Amino acid sequence: MKKRGREKKEGLNEVDVFVGQRLRELRMLAGLSQSDVASALGLTFQQLQKYERGFNRVSASRLFKLAQFFRVPVSVFFEGLEERHAAQAAGIASPQTEESEGTLRSREALMLARYFQNIRDPQIRGAIRELAERCADQTDGVGGAALDEGAEVIDPSAVRGRRGRSTGHSVGQA
Repeated sequence: MKKRGREKKEGLNEVDVFVGQRLRELRMLAGLSQSDVASALGLTFQQLQKYERGFNRVSASRLFKLAQFFRVPVSVFFEGLEERHAAQAAGIASPQTEESEGTLRSREALMLARYFQNIRDPQIRGAIRELAERCADQTDGVGGAALDEGAEVIDPSAVRGRRGRSTGHSVGQA
């Protein structure tokens, strides 16, 4: 019995997979569903899903339309690809190991980036950045970050809530 669809002679192309991962990151940072992006570009969500997984190659014209939609340069889809390829060719661990890739690609990390992007107060952004640095620099592995005695603590009630969803789809602006 013949299987439906075409069979791939080889595995997935690593560039197609990489571009698809970047597409997924941009979509999630914008807070959009596959259906949202697909309908804006005249695609089905299944086609967009195939692009994101690297099953189907994104044409140059479609990549250009995607870059315009997300308001980013086309080069964004390829950022980090050369470093990864060079590291793999040399047989060394790439700067983004499997563990860090899982973290960077996780929904939680992307949503945090999206929320941070919507914070307009520079003092709050600075405080969050500082907190993140302290947590990341923590080496004792306990899980909670201890603040220095002289560290400024922001009163959450003094901060205006911005829990509403952004209506724009731009991810190219910080």
